[in-house]
Amino acid sequence: MVRRVIWDSARESQVDRLEEQLRLLHRRSRRVARSVASRVHPDIDGSLYAVLQVIAQAGPLRLIELADEFGLDKSTMSRHVTTLIQLGLVQRDPDPLDGRAFLLSPTTDGTDRLAAATSARRSEWRARLDGWTTADLADVVNALHRLNGDLD
Repeated sequence: MVRRVIWDSARESQVDRLEEQLRLLHRRSRRVARSVASRVHPDIDGSLYAVLQVIAQAGPLRLIELADEFGLDKSTMSRHVTTLIQLGLVQRDPDPLDGRAFLLSPTTDGTDRLAAATSARRSEWRARLDGWTTADLADVVNALHRLNGDLD
């Protein structure tokens, strides 16, 4: 049995506030991503940094898998990956299961640069969240986890 919720004006107002805060979080997150990206390499932006992160965390990946992860077409993702390869941060190796396909993975330099940027990013988060309790952090993480699950 599905429980129906009554959508009164107070609940609608909270949804409006949620959307506003998510937009603000998105804009500020992009600013932070640009800053962190420049620590990885001066020639990459926040979107390339995000692609490199996914390749490092979930790789090796095929280009189509990466494009699907970001909801982008294959040609757009190919341009991103080509830039990362040219910068020496990602490598392309033949897929042993399919001779027509390639697997993408970070280079040693890409991994090292990403690790350094990740360390700097974590230090920044620690400084910004120093006044938060562990319970506060857990509440936010749990709420975001639930929201992400509902958006999937």
